[in-house]
Amino acid sequence: MQTAIFGVLGGYAPDIPENVYREQWEVTGSDEEAKERFGKLVLVEGIIDHVDERFKTSEFGHSSLTGNPSRFMCAYDEALTSSGGKLLLAREMNFIRGTGPLRFAFYLHFYDPDRPLHWSYGQVQCPPVQPVPDRVKVLVPYIARS
Repeated sequence: MQTAIFGVLGGYAPDIPENVYREQWEVTGSDEEAKERFGKLVLVEGIIDHVDERFKTSEFGHSSLTGNPSRFMCAYDEALTSSGGKLLLAREMNFIRGTGPLRFAFYLHFYDPDRPLHWSYGQVQCPPVQPVPDRVKVLVPYIARS
C-alpha cells in the first residue's frame, strides 16, 4: 500500500467582498472583530493521493493555541476542482473523496502560517500566504455562511 500524500499548492489570502465585510461588521458592530475574522482567513489549495477510508476532510486544520482540543479549526467550504485546477467539479461538505489524485481547496479561519496543518495522516507545512490567484478567486470565491 502506498503512503497517502498531501501536497499544498498554495495558501492564499482571499478577497473579501465589501458587502461580506459589511455584513460581518453588522453582526459584531466592531471593525476590530470583523478584521480579526478575515485577517487570519486562508484559502488552501492542494492535491491528495493514495488516501483510504481513514481520510476525512474535517481533519484538515489547526489545533487551538490554547491547547483546548475542542477548539480545532477545521477546513470548511471545500471545493473539488479538475486536475488542472481550472474547473469547479463540486463545492459541498465531504465531497473530496476517491483514491486520487484529487485537487481541491478549502477555507480555514485563524490560520497560523508558522504552524503545520493537520490532516488525517499527519501534518504538513504550508508555504507562505500569497494573494489569491485570479483562477482560484473565480473558482472558489468566499461566501459568507451563517
